[in-house]
Amino acid sequence: MKILAYITTSLGSGRLRIRIAPAIVLGCVGTAVPVIPAESQAAMADRILYNAHIWTGDSSRPTATAIAIRGDRIVAIGTDANVRALARPSTRSEDLGGRQVFPGFHDAHWHLPTRRQADLGGAKDAEEIVTRLRAFAATLPNDAWITGRGWMPHMFQNNAAHGRHLDAAFPNRPVLITDRDGHQVLANSRALALAGVTATTADPSGGTVVRDPSGRAIGLLQETAMGLVRRMLPAPSADEVYASLRHEMGKAAAMGLTSLQLANGLSTAETVAFERALAADSLIVRFLIAVPFVDSASDFALRSFVALRDRHTGPTLRYGIAKGMVDGTIDAGTAAMLAPYAIRGGTGLPRFTADNLARAVQRYDSAGLQVELHAIGDRAIRMALDAFDRVARVNGPRDRRGRVEHIEVPDAADIPRFAALGVIASTQAIFATPDASTLENYEPLLGPERATRAMPFKALDDAGAIQAFGSDYPVFPMDPLLGVYTAVTRQLPDGSPAGGWQPHQRIAVEAALRHYTAGSAYAAFREREIGVLRAGMLADLVVLSEPIVGVPPEALLRARPVLTIMGGRDTFRKR
Repeated sequence: MKILAYITTSLGSGRLRIRIAPAIVLGCVGTAVPVIPAESQAAMADRILYNAHIWTGDSSRPTATAIAIRGDRIVAIGTDANVRALARPSTRSEDLGGRQVFPGFHDAHWHLPTRRQADLGGAKDAEEIVTRLRAFAATLPNDAWITGRGWMPHMFQNNAAHGRHLDAAFPNRPVLITDRDGHQVLANSRALALAGVTATTADPSGGTVVRDPSGRAIGLLQETAMGLVRRMLPAPSADEVYASLRHEMGKAAAMGLTSLQLANGLSTAETVAFERALAADSLIVRFLIAVPFVDSASDFALRSFVALRDRHTGPTLRYGIAKGMVDGTIDAGTAAMLAPYAIRGGTGLPRFTADNLARAVQRYDSAGLQVELHAIGDRAIRMALDAFDRVARVNGPRDRRGRVEHIEVPDAADIPRFAALGVIASTQAIFATPDASTLENYEPLLGPERATRAMPFKALDDAGAIQAFGSDYPVFPMDPLLGVYTAVTRQLPDGSPAGGWQPHQRIAVEAALRHYTAGSAYAAFREREIGVLRAGMLADLVVLSEPIVGVPPEALLRARPVLTIMGGRDTFRKR
């Protein structure tokens, strides 16, 4: 242990006074802990949390019972006696009653919902989808578009979505509903007509207008073809986006989240909303926001992305990572695969050729920008890894931290390449949810052998990859505790299926927690500020209602945050 005693002096009544304060445990031998001047230690604690079971995430000091905060930083962490010695008359001290404390959770792949729409998640069939849309339509003006999100192929007969269900219910009003994953939409005939989509409309590059045998569009639009109709939707106003941002931040804080990585570029209204929140000091979650990734980015665009990154270097709002889309999703049959899908056939819809992808990554990398690539199918994952491999050889070594997002079904030969290339595996724990969509559509599309490779959290850990966990919200709930439960059990909350889905890929609770904290912080180049609880780090932490480490995993379903702190200030407190 590193023990510091300190001496303060003062002059009073003409005499020198010397006070020796109690020794303070600041860290373990060999630990790189920022040194706080000894004479100012007693004045440094604005706030002390004690009588806790603290999981620090720091291998040099895995546990502690108390933590001291000054401003937005942790100034000490250790035992109750040592840390409470830092208290001064104005220090706020709080007894946590033995609760477990963790670094603030950090979602490495998140999206901001900005449009009010019907929630179609969990609908049992097309009839229920229509029922929910009718209820939502009743809250709208009579001429407004009806929108919804959350449907999946298994909700339709033979896993085949078709616009006729929407036509029957809404013959005169435009309807556009997005699937859960956000990679295909279903439109009714009125929406197609308003958008000018006909039997002669060509498929855009990287997308498909699904047609019946006669060539007529059935209303299902995949990948880039979604834009043919989406462009008709009225954009949310700046005030609506700001309200949504405030609402979603509140939800995130209530789930113990202190950092989010927004995996898409911003519209003008969204940019205004974030700038407004920053100016008002109302960002209660830290954000890293992506910029667009295209295969033909101009020099001007790249310079503007770099300038945006360099302009926002504060603690709550940052830019500087470019998000690219290499393929689609398994459920839509658009993820790029090395071999055809087990049913339906086809090998997906890659959005780049291998050469174009590598050249685009190289341009962004040459500009000094980090790159993250959405790649779900084994072919797309290989393309992404090949691109990062080529860039490292052509542009030379640097700390670029290239990322592959999702990595749902990698080929076994590519898993070791993540550690070898220094590429971050940005995975989503909750994607391993074995719901009806997984068991009735996803797994049959893959076939038995490829399904064993799905969401390979353990294989990536065993191969030494750095994993960063996220949720892909609103595709799935952003709740980190539900994500950890899924990664640990590969079961639904009711315990099904018995033994878990593809249980050989389960991981331990503490491994999942590291991916939701330190791993995600590393993926954002913030491992020196957040992700672990250590003196000198930003004071981001969450206090849970009951233990989740060292107990059966079912506790993850019961535990809830009772206090979330970001930068030393409360962002959520259970009343």
